[in-house]
Amino acid sequence: MTDARRTAVAEEGQAWAEMMAHLALRNDKLQSALLRFPKPRTGRGTLIAELERERGRIARDLHAGAGQPLAGIFLNLDLLDRWSEDMPGEAQAALVRLRLLADAALGQIRAVSHRLHPPDWQHLSTEAALRRLVEQTGVASSCETDVEIQPLPADLSHAVKVTLYRCAQEGIANVLRHSGATRFELRLSIRDGQVELRLRDNGRGLPKDVQAKPGIGIRSIREHVRAVDGRVSITSGAEGTKITVSVPFSAE
Repeated sequence: MTDARRTAVAEEGQAWAEMMAHLALRNDKLQSALLRFPKPRTGRGTLIAELERERGRIARDLHAGAGQPLAGIFLNLDLLDRWSEDMPGEAQAALVRLRLLADAALGQIRAVSHRLHPPDWQHLSTEAALRRLVEQTGVASSCETDVEIQPLPADLSHAVKVTLYRCAQEGIANVLRHSGATRFELRLSIRDGQVELRLRDNGRGLPKDVQAKPGIGIRSIREHVRAVDGRVSITSGAEGTKITVSVPFSAE
């Protein structure tokens, strides 16, 4: 197989895998689980806890429902490799293509699963969790990154910490996917009795279709902030995108 053909196959596999992940995220059940929880009578903190539990369940379902069958596909592809030398050239090319597609799909599923339920971060302090998020996403390797987190008088309530983390997570995802930014800033501070998270980049701004009809990421930010009676402001244009989230210090 020529280098050009390998590149084409890899691009085809990546496109297929991204489509699969997009369909998973747009699935009505998943979208409902992430964004449409009824507000529980026991309080806002319970809403956030239920949301996080549902994210974990969906992550496990993705692993078992799609990840394991794909692992089985790899085993069968390994068996086919034993006879690949006797196959016609087109069959060998198809086998390579199938392996690339399966590998790309498995990578996308793992990425989505990890994004839904990153391990252990909820046991960290708010500052440590946010700094770890910036490190793990790799945004600092894509653009100049400036993180400033002011000392907090006490650690935030669990519901507020989860809200800030999820909003930062979605904001960074938008920077990596859409912005083409060369600079990204994350600021966390206490202002007028509220916790304020500011995310800013100097990229090309959100696509017009996303601004007109926000995707799941922007809606997720708004739903998380609304769940703790906070406020969110999102401005985007040729000079970049700015997201400001302001939430009460405690929301249990």
